[in-house]
Amino acid sequence: MLSVEQVWEVLATRIRALPARRVPLAEALGLRLAESLLAPADEPAFDRSAMDGFAVAGAAPAGSFRIVGECLPGQPTPPPLGHGEALRVFTGSALPGGVRVVMQEDAVLDGERVAIGRSDGPSHVRLRGSAAKRGAVLLSSGAALTPAGLAVLASAGQVSPLVTPRPRVFHLTTGSEVVDASQQPGPGQIRNTNAPLIRGLLAEHGALWTGSRHAGEDPREALQICREAEAAAVDLLLISGGSSGGAHDHTGAILQELGFEIVCRKVNCRPGKPLLIGTKDGQVAVGLPGNPVSHFVTFHAFVRPLLALLGGFPPAVWRYVPLCEGNVLRADPRETFWPASLPVAGAVALPWLDSGHLGALVGVDALIRVPAGGQPLAGELVQVLCCGPN
Repeated sequence: MLSVEQVWEVLATRIRALPARRVPLAEALGLRLAESLLAPADEPAFDRSAMDGFAVAGAAPAGSFRIVGECLPGQPTPPPLGHGEALRVFTGSALPGGVRVVMQEDAVLDGERVAIGRSDGPSHVRLRGSAAKRGAVLLSSGAALTPAGLAVLASAGQVSPLVTPRPRVFHLTTGSEVVDASQQPGPGQIRNTNAPLIRGLLAEHGALWTGSRHAGEDPREALQICREAEAAAVDLLLISGGSSGGAHDHTGAILQELGFEIVCRKVNCRPGKPLLIGTKDGQVAVGLPGNPVSHFVTFHAFVRPLLALLGGFPPAVWRYVPLCEGNVLRADPRETFWPASLPVAGAVALPWLDSGHLGALVGVDALIRVPAGGQPLAGELVQVLCCGPN
């Protein structure tokens, strides 16, 4: 049985970022750029007006100027201005060299002339190359693409950025007692709650859910579904249930039949001890314990760092906050991941009966990491992981 730290070390050693590929700009939000973006031209590419107003020679004194024309945004750069001449311009208009722009609020129109009362105001000109010179690094390789980053890519004409793609994930739920959430459970049956739980968690944390299927107790059915998922080139296979060592727990055998090397069979934590992790030729498979609280905990503690590694991101950071007044954390011989909420003051441990207590997850937005045998009290610093979206 591995410790939590040992599982993290196995993941860090075994899992590599997915090969970079180009994706449409509209699909790149949140992904990590795999090459630096260089400015293809000076930015701005020409001197342009920052205001609506009148362009006059930069050294011209205050006085009356003859309006010789106007330049709308998108039109070519007009010829240089002569002595005593002014050009009506607008925000974004291309400008001839050596001019300043006087805001229309600071000018007085008189027919075909304009009177300007001061010559020492700001120039209101965005000079060519003032934001970036051609060849300058606009975005560095490894940058996480924010909405602003997408706008910078668009400004450089890069509509198919090279990125580390989202991990493609397929999810299989198992168990003859599990029926679809739309069905009325019969005697001894329960609705499938792990499928929507996992799909929602994958969406929150930047993975691409490719589908879910359900298999009963027959391992041949589960094996065939997994083979179909592999054929669809998924990066991560998640199997809910069947990860323990009982007579009807087949996940380990299925992964081995598929050719995965099992690198973790159990982890010394609570909840979530029966955790299976296998690797094969760049693919990863994880067998999650079937109970919902175990599902939630093992996803955040182990699947999230795995997704981060596949996506080329550093794992989420555990931080220390004070434990608030409230429920006392029970000591356990195993390391415990305790469901919690994170108000401004610190962490509040939330009550849960056991790993099957689905309702205990409502309101959970963090996990408290409690060391084996530990029982932190109110006011002590505890290690927490935020469980919200990336």
